[in-house]
Amino acid sequence: MSKLRRIISRLQPMGRATLAGCAWMSLAVLIWASWLVLTSSGRTTALSVVDLAAFRAVIPAVLLAPLLWRSRDQIVQLGVKRGLILSAYGAPFTLLVGHGLGYAPVTHAGAMVPGLMPVFAAVLAYVFLGQRLRKRTALALMLVLAGATTILIGAGRPLPAQGMGTGHLLFLLGALCWACFTVTLRAYEIPAVLATAIVGAVSAVWLLPLWIALDLSNIGAAHWVDIAFQAVFQGTISGLISMYAFSRALRLIGGRASVLSALTPGVATLLAIPVLGQVPQPSDLLALVLVVAGLVIWNLGPKTT
Repeated sequence: MSKLRRIISRLQPMGRATLAGCAWMSLAVLIWASWLVLTSSGRTTALSVVDLAAFRAVIPAVLLAPLLWRSRDQIVQLGVKRGLILSAYGAPFTLLVGHGLGYAPVTHAGAMVPGLMPVFAAVLAYVFLGQRLRKRTALALMLVLAGATTILIGAGRPLPAQGMGTGHLLFLLGALCWACFTVTLRAYEIPAVLATAIVGAVSAVWLLPLWIALDLSNIGAAHWVDIAFQAVFQGTISGLISMYAFSRALRLIGGRASVLSALTPGVATLLAIPVLGQVPQPSDLLALVLVVAGLVIWNLGPKTT
C-alpha cells in the first residue's frame, strides 16, 4: 500500500489532469453515442426533433439560471457574438443532426459528426487563432478523417439514395457547429459549467418562442413516459451532463478532447449491436483501427506551433 501511495504521489499534476480529462471525455463519448443510437432506433418517442432540441436547451438553462445570474458580468464581457458562437452546439446542433438522422443512418452520423469535428476545429484554430499543426498532428487528423470516411463508405444499412445527400449535409453542418463551440471555449477559457449554461440559455431564447408560436411541438401525441424519458435524457444527460463533461475535458486536455470524440463512431457501433441488432461490417472495424491509430499519433507530442 505504501508503495502504491509513493507512486501516486509522484504523479505530476499534468498527469492527473490528463487522466481526469480522459475520464470526462469518456463519459461524453458514451452519452453522444447513446444519443445517436437511441434517435436512430426509432424507439425514442413520437416527439418532433424540435421538441428534443427544446428539451436540450430549456432544461439546462432553467437548472443553471442561478449561475447565469451570478455570472452576468462575465457574460456581458464575453459578448453577444461569442455567446452565439457557443450556442451553435445547443439547439442548432440538435436540429441539424436530429433531422439528418431522418435521411441517413447512425453509422453515417457517427462518421461525419464526431469524426469531422476535430478536422473543422483544427482548421478554425489555424484560421482564427493562428495555430499551425505539426506534421505528426496533421497525419493523425488524416487518419481520423480516413476512419470516418471508411465508416461512411462501408455503411451497410440500406436506405433510399434520395435524400441521403441532405442528411450528409446536415451532419456536416452539425460537425461545424460543434467545432465552433470547441474552438471558442478553448480560446477564451470559459468555465465548463458557465459554457453549458450559456449554450442552453441562448438556444432557449430564440427556439422557445418559435417552438410555441409556430406550434412545432408533438408533445400532445406522445406518451407521458416518452416525454419524461426524453426530458431527462435530452435535457439533463445529453443537454447538461455531456456538454459539461466535454467542456471539462477541453479545459483539462485541450485539443486532445476534440480528437477523442472520434471514438464515438466505434462506441455507437458497439451499442448498436444489442440495441439495434446491427453487427459491425468489416469496413467498420477497419475504420476503428484507423481512428485509434490517429489517436495514438495525436497523443505522442505537441499539437500546434
